[in-house]
Amino acid sequence: MQATAITLKELLLKIKAVVNQSFDQTYWVSADISDFHEDVNRGHCYLELVQKKDDKLIEAKIRATIWANTYSLLKSYFLHETGQPLRTGMKVLVEVAITFHELYGMTCVIQDIDPTFTLGDIQRKKQETIKQLKEDGVWDMNKEVTMPDLIQRIAVISSASAAGYGDFCHQLQSNKEGFYFSFQLFPAIMQGEDAAQSIIKALDKIFEEKDNYDAVVIIRGGGASTDLLAFDEYDLAYTITQFPLPIITGIGHERDESVCDMVAHTRCKTPTAVAAFLYERMLNVEQNLLSMENSFSSGIEALLEKEQNKLTDYTASLIRNCTYRLNLEHQNIELKKTQITNGFQKVIDHHRHHTELLENTLQHISPENILRKGFTITLSNGKIVKDSRQVKEGDVLRTITANGELNSIVRSPIKEKNLTK
Repeated sequence: MQATAITLKELLLKIKAVVNQSFDQTYWVSADISDFHEDVNRGHCYLELVQKKDDKLIEAKIRATIWANTYSLLKSYFLHETGQPLRTGMKVLVEVAITFHELYGMTCVIQDIDPTFTLGDIQRKKQETIKQLKEDGVWDMNKEVTMPDLIQRIAVISSASAAGYGDFCHQLQSNKEGFYFSFQLFPAIMQGEDAAQSIIKALDKIFEEKDNYDAVVIIRGGGASTDLLAFDEYDLAYTITQFPLPIITGIGHERDESVCDMVAHTRCKTPTAVAAFLYERMLNVEQNLLSMENSFSSGIEALLEKEQNKLTDYTASLIRNCTYRLNLEHQNIELKKTQITNGFQKVIDHHRHHTELLENTLQHISPENILRKGFTITLSNGKIVKDSRQVKEGDVLRTITANGELNSIVRSPIKEKNLTK
């Protein structure tokens, strides 16, 4: 039996009737944008919406369209509320209408978008990152790295063309104290999907020569919060916590802190604020050194004054002791002098007395005194005759008496007599 056939159009019209009847209202749908394209000529926007399992595996997918008249309104609205345009990878909450056309098939048309959902999802991911870092026990690790008092050698991660980097360099190089700073740029992408990995690569390069630097500075100029999503990513924040040098951030937004700001050693609001922080730290070092110098000088002066006072006291004490000692020795010398003088006088007196005794004795035994007592002195040839045997017959003798001399000639020698009998 031949089946009853219908035309393709009839089939598609039936589908159209069912779809249009079943989806006679709009639906708010949450999804991720996996593909995004703007038709710059006609103004339409074409997207691919997906639903992921565990943020990885795609479980559902559909093509969607925002017609030009709607897109021109939604585009400016979303940008104003979030600070960022629609882009691939963003989670959105959109109001969609499902229609079916016999020529164009099923169409998912986006009619409205809720920017608060996107912002809320950003905050949710941010809080999940914070929670994970704390559970991993790494939250405060970079804050525990010792920051040197003197920071002169600086590794800078930034976009080379960024105005914030130029402001940072100018601020340091033109500081009014003339402090010297040495900084090396490690360029990185600072916005978009590749920003986090680009910054991590820059950190890896710095790590290879970490001994050449005192600290790392990550700076970026101001922007919308959604421009800075890379700084809330777990991998980048974790890398910062593990870094052996203190990291200073100046990511350039004040209304919110990124996760990288939170885990970094020190957070400054802007790139110029980072430069001001480094300058103030250098200024504090200089002031501390000057204070130490003044304290040292004052201490030296006080010590010198103290030692001078001691020296003065020692000198005075030495003079007193020396004067006392000299007086004492002078008294001893005078006493010794007196004792010596008296001793010499006694010796002199003794010898004078002895001399007088000798003189008296000499006077008694002198030849003149003996001669006066009747004794004479006989000389032969100028020699005193003590023994008769010294002369012989014919010798001329000279005899000295008390009042004169006698000369005689020996006629015959006197015979020796024994005078002891």
